[in-house]
Amino acid sequence: MREGQRANLRILQVISSSATSGAEKHALTLALLLRKRGHAVEVVCPKGGWMVTDLQRHGIPVHPIEMKGRSTLAAHRWMLRFVHRRKFDVIHAHLTRATYLGFVSGLFRRVPLVASVHVATHDAIYKAAARRSNRLVAVSNYVRGVLHGRGIPERFIDVVYNGTDFAGFSAEPREGVQTEFGIPSERKVVGLVGRVCREKGHMLAVQALPRVLSAHPEAHLMFVGRFEAGYEGEIRQAVLDLRVDHRVTFTGNRDDVSRLIDAMDFSILPSSMEACPLAALEAMARSKALVASRVGGLSELVVHRQTGLLVDQNPTELADGMMFLLDHEEERTRMGENARRLIEEKFTLEQMVERLEAVYGRARDGLSR
Repeated sequence: MREGQRANLRILQVISSSATSGAEKHALTLALLLRKRGHAVEVVCPKGGWMVTDLQRHGIPVHPIEMKGRSTLAAHRWMLRFVHRRKFDVIHAHLTRATYLGFVSGLFRRVPLVASVHVATHDAIYKAAARRSNRLVAVSNYVRGVLHGRGIPERFIDVVYNGTDFAGFSAEPREGVQTEFGIPSERKVVGLVGRVCREKGHMLAVQALPRVLSAHPEAHLMFVGRFEAGYEGEIRQAVLDLRVDHRVTFTGNRDDVSRLIDAMDFSILPSSMEACPLAALEAMARSKALVASRVGGLSELVVHRQTGLLVDQNPTELADGMMFLLDHEEERTRMGENARRLIEEKFTLEQMVERLEAVYGRARDGLSR
């Protein structure tokens, strides 16, 4: 297959988590897109969880296996047999454990591996996998730099940003969301989408809120996402200690994220580290300005004072960024419009899948970038 030429491929996707986070949602979306474009796609994922149910519902062949702990050796044996029988053109792995599985079975069965690197990782498997016609897909230039810094030659790395289809959804009225969660209509809703955990900066947002409320008593935080195990008690106690419980809403995990984003005046992502977060892409696709930490790949999405604001990761800087957008509605609107245009230019699902198809072609044909 010549580079850039479309061809129907037999693709095995392997993902080693069934959480409701970005990598898992990306793998499901990619499977559906690839099938729509004529490829034969099958998925190996952990037993249990939402992914198995969703893949089955969409008619994607899915093979749930145990992958962790004592089941690791059995998982490798199963993969070797399975890959041998199914004659795949390429194995596409997501997350580290899946990359180990894909690397071993691909090596012994002579099937090229494409490994998506969704986070800044230093695991040795990625350097080991950089051989023959295998490819590493970095979801941002930041991740590419991390991999290169670990001694992985550039010729094995492709940058393919995540994509979103949120720009294509019809706008939803915000009043229904505020009524559903008992948020008064005069409140200005500031949203944070993502699992509720320390790394995503929810605690920083809570700590910043009293300063914001002193200047903007109409402000209200909305946290959209599941609680990470063991963290709910800590964050809820902080909300109570700071006496802002009447100004913070936890929605839990939701299937209508675009509707909730439409109810926000703007979004925040005060994470300690990010590669190419779907939460940022989704908010920007809904024309929302973003206040984000100046870390990782976020600076490739948030152009300071153009699509949002980049701030240092501390409560004071975060509060200042939030207050600026609350103070300047025209600027907030302008940044949101710029953000949507950026998504439409660089971060659509169609662009993402076309670039991945090119990576698959290079892997199958042993071509360098």
